Amino acid sequence: MGASLIAHDFMVALKTLPENEHTVVAVSSRSLDRATEFAERHKIAKAYGSYEELAKDEDVEVVYVTTIHPQHASLCKLALSHGKHVLCEKPFTLNLKDTKELFDLAKIKGLFIMEALWTRFFPLYAEVKNLVDSNVLGEIRVVMVSFGVNLDHVERLQDPALGGGALLDLGIYCLTIVDMIFGGQEPVRISAAGQKTPAGVDSTVTITMLYTENRTASVTISMAAQLPNEAVFAGSKGSLTIHAPFHCATKFTSPAGTKEYPLPKPSMPLKFVNSTGMRYEIEAVRKSLLSSETQNSTMPWSTTERIFGWMDEIRQQIGVVYKEDIHKDL
Repeated sequence: MGASLIAHDFMVALKTLPENEHTVVAVSSRSLDRATEFAERHKIAKAYGSYEELAKDEDVEVVYVTTIHPQHASLCKLALSHGKHVLCEKPFTLNLKDTKELFDLAKIKGLFIMEALWTRFFPLYAEVKNLVDSNVLGEIRVVMVSFGVNLDHVERLQDPALGGGALLDLGIYCLTIVDMIFGGQEPVRISAAGQKTPAGVDSTVTITMLYTENRTASVTISMAAQLPNEAVFAGSKGSLTIHAPFHCATKFTSPAGTKEYPLPKPSMPLKFVNSTGMRYEIEAVRKSLLSSETQNSTMPWSTTERIFGWMDEIRQQIGVVYKEDIHKDL
């Protein structure tokens, strides 16, 4: 659902996997012309000018939702209501309430649904998590993550009606790293401060998360400035750095040296960096469906809910409100 830039990269990533594992049967957009052009470029049999048509297509088993943020919740509901499994781009929705409603519906329907936080599926992060858990770095006391890019030219990020702001687009990656390294534990306290645009979306935000046992996470995000875009995990015995771009990383440095995880080369130009790395979440979804799972253990519903709880709290502290938040206890 959605003939977007990320959907293009998804198709390129898909082509790095065995052809007999996946068949893309249809693409839909609000514009039939746009859907048709996308279908021709990627050799997809069917193109629809509405999302409802794709949801009703009996040949479709699982839907990938790639539209603008505020449409995610309604399109996921549409797909689930027609018996389709769902992989939905991040952010899954705009708040925790809508997120829980989708999971409740998926549970009732007995269908698979997952937020497409591709970072969690990179082989590099499995290796890093093993190093952290094996105590090579000692007790992890500090996590520092930054993600900043000048995105003044991206109009949707400036508009609160479109779910704009740095937190949902960039900050979600930083928070998922913190969550991974600290094993899904809840922080004792979250403190956030930020700058907002005249339109009322967050432009730059700093977040401090205090955990038990003298552990701290520090996150800085910005859609107004270029930041290092690295993640550092500092322990009592040493530190480890995930090199930029940390959210789709191919290289890290630990006390043992630097290790690289090269990605497959794309068959056509990508719109975003390292997007062939989406192949790992695609593989994970396939395995879950073959095992009749409604959740994937690497990105379960509880993880999405936990991080949305944090983002609701952060937005409340910095004063960013979306129309979808009204009457949703934010």
